[in-house]
Amino acid sequence: LVIHQCNPPIWVTTPLGEGHALFLIDYGPSINTVWVVHQFDGGQVVHVDSSEVRVMGNQMYGIDHPSPPARVTQHK
Repeated sequence: LVIHQCNPPIWVTTPLGEGHALFLIDYGPSINTVWVVHQFDGGQVVHVDSSEVRVMGNQMYGIDHPSPPARVTQHK
C-alpha cells in the first residue's frame, strides 16, 4: 500500500464532476490506483478509480479540457 499526497492538488474531471485530486492510493499491481478527489460542486471527498479520472487541460499550452469519462461498472 502506497499513499501519495498531491502537492499541489491536481485539477481533474470524473464522472461525478470536477475537483482537485488530493491523494493517490496504490494497493498494488492487481488493483487500479484510487484517486481521492475533493469535488468542487458540493465539497464531497470521493474515491475514484484511475480509469474514471481525466487530468484537466492547460489552455495556456493549447491543451483542451477532456470530456468527463463515463462511469465504469465493474463486473464480478
